[in-house]
Amino acid sequence: METAGTVFLGTSGYDYPEWRGIFYPQDIKRSDFLLYYSTVFNALELNNTFYNMPSPERISSFMERSENRVSLSIKANRLLTHEVDQNWKSQAELFKGAILPAREKELLEAVLFQFPQSFHYTPENRIYLSKLIAEFEGFPVVIEFRHKEWIRESVFTGLVERGASVAFCDMPALKALPNADFSKSLYSQFIGDIAYIRLHGRNENAWYADNQNTGSSSARYNYDYSEAELLEFVPVIKTAGKEKRKPLVFFNNHPNGYGPKNAKHLSELLKN
Repeated sequence: METAGTVFLGTSGYDYPEWRGIFYPQDIKRSDFLLYYSTVFNALELNNTFYNMPSPERISSFMERSENRVSLSIKANRLLTHEVDQNWKSQAELFKGAILPAREKELLEAVLFQFPQSFHYTPENRIYLSKLIAEFEGFPVVIEFRHKEWIRESVFTGLVERGASVAFCDMPALKALPNADFSKSLYSQFIGDIAYIRLHGRNENAWYADNQNTGSSSARYNYDYSEAELLEFVPVIKTAGKEKRKPLVFFNNHPNGYGPKNAKHLSELLKN
């Protein structure tokens, strides 16, 4: 739930047993991970909804187990971004119904649609994207592009007109990835009302170690941000707040507990 000046900060996912002894206490039960997480961070990017279509009961369970202390960004199911077919509208209805409890509790800060690098700027994809956003009218929609073809003013203008925001992703400036182009606009303006930042890490050598469309490679996200790198984001986040945009910041570098470690460090830096 938003209050004046709130920065929503957390990690992409939380259910990582390997975080025991690094972020979670060594002897904590896995069923208590979320409750502990809620004592440290105020926001969570719920990403297992990408792999498995959620249900209203499951979303309600997340909120109950965190005692309604954690605001949510819920990642759209892959049937809406990666494996789209003629039944996508019915899948969209299922997804909207599932996340409705979070919206009713005023804990839904964003619905993240992460498209694969193979999602190119084509007439067919542009039409689909427009229809998809219309289907989620009234929801806080955030689009993440993984191909730099989409990084153009006409796309940004169209998204803002439709009430959608664009996620900035910190990742290596490789091949077709939009990072190198988009980073220039990050420091001058965000696209949309939500200043959404995802920190994937800058692990160039491992980025294409596995199938880039699925994002299944843990090596890709095995990255520990330095203090100097984290400091780059402090003025960006503070500027977003001054512009009356909602800052949502999530660390996706989950291997070795780097995500929560870096998120806690950034939280401290933002207090200065």
